[in-house]
Amino acid sequence: MKLIGIKYFSLLTLALTTLIAACGDRHQKEGESQQPNVIILFSDDAGYADFSMNGNQLIKTPNIDAIAKNGITFTNGYVSGPVCSPSRAGLMTGRYQQRFGHECNLGGNYTKVDEELLGLPVGELTIADLMKQSGYCTGMIGKWHLGEKQQFHPCNRGFDYFFGMLGGSSAYHAGKASSIIRNFEQVNYKALPYLTDAFGDEACSFIAENKEHPFFLYVSFNAPHTPMHARPDYLAEAKSLFETEQRAVNAAMTRSLDDNVGKVMTKLKQLDLDDNTLVFFTNDNGGAMPYNASCNDPFSGTKGTFLEGGIHVPFLAQWPEMIPAGAKYIQPVITLDILPTSIAAAGGECPPDRKYDGVNLLPYITQKSNNIPHSDLYWRLQHHGAIRKGNWKLIWFDDKAPCLYNLDTDISEQTDLAEEYPLKTKELLDDFNRWQKELQAPIWVSDPKWKEHSRQRYDQSYVNSLKKR
Repeated sequence: MKLIGIKYFSLLTLALTTLIAACGDRHQKEGESQQPNVIILFSDDAGYADFSMNGNQLIKTPNIDAIAKNGITFTNGYVSGPVCSPSRAGLMTGRYQQRFGHECNLGGNYTKVDEELLGLPVGELTIADLMKQSGYCTGMIGKWHLGEKQQFHPCNRGFDYFFGMLGGSSAYHAGKASSIIRNFEQVNYKALPYLTDAFGDEACSFIAENKEHPFFLYVSFNAPHTPMHARPDYLAEAKSLFETEQRAVNAAMTRSLDDNVGKVMTKLKQLDLDDNTLVFFTNDNGGAMPYNASCNDPFSGTKGTFLEGGIHVPFLAQWPEMIPAGAKYIQPVITLDILPTSIAAAGGECPPDRKYDGVNLLPYITQKSNNIPHSDLYWRLQHHGAIRKGNWKLIWFDDKAPCLYNLDTDISEQTDLAEEYPLKTKELLDDFNRWQKELQAPIWVSDPKWKEHSRQRYDQSYVNSLKKR
């Protein structure tokens, strides 16, 4: 679709209709530009190689592929954390989660912490908070994983509507997802279909109910995170394609994910909302080998590491009125950018009282700016971390020498160049240490067993032994 010029973008941000504080109908006056709807579609623990847009010939994802075809692919798209909860904390705030102590994962692997603090700190503003300030109705479907106490509940963090689970995982089979709630009440889970289908259906209902005014919708699918529960009919079809049942289950779960992405996109089209809806699709971290039989090729590493396989993810955006179809953007971007991009599209501004590490991507993808979004990107998870600066990437460890890679020539990170390029190693290490000085101490820390777990996955020969075919 033809790219609409920068002049139109200026009108979009200046000629907004009167904003509303709640979810009432918005009456648009003739000649005024309409605020776009914004949807984030988020998958969970998917492998980079487990989408047909990335070359998989056996796992077909036509609906996710269509977002790339109709929009833009960020070929160097990253998340801010290599595990579930920290990655989501960065997405929701547009800030490195280490700035406010949400550095480690939630899930019972910590001790001697006040349970009232186990969640996204209440002083942080979420993307939902900020979208509401621009007159949006806000909804969240799926996996929260940012705290289970009342003060952390999505409906207390800017969302008008919530349907999903507060924790990090759930059973999928029809009638088995006992942790699912709607707002603050448990649903009749025995009446629910296969969980990924339930999330897709609920997302479509939210869109239909809010079609008359601008909405922000975060659809946080938990597929293909464990437990590995596939729809029986999809699994039966997939078994003949793979050597192991684990890989067939992954494929069947990914098919359900793609189906329900398709439901959402079809609903937008049916309601004539697709042209004026900004849609993101990305994943929370790299594939969780071997637990969900994912594959991160051509990258090394897995979920839990700062090798590319842990943090380099599919990252797509579609907005036909603004983004050229089939575009590719090669400069590094990060999920922290989704918040400021969405706020800018809505005509709002990020508050000046805190540092935002994400940037508005619209000037870059519409070619209004010839600069790059980020000169460097940073990561840290307790005992290890990383910095990417240009094509150079350094991985830091708390108890051994760092590793240095040139991603331009070695995307699989097979050759450590730290000894060959000592000045570059020092430069990146100094930059990383300066960044660390800006950070807050973690509010909680992970059990020491996870250090050994992640260190194993920096050994690619070990990772290769985990692959399922």
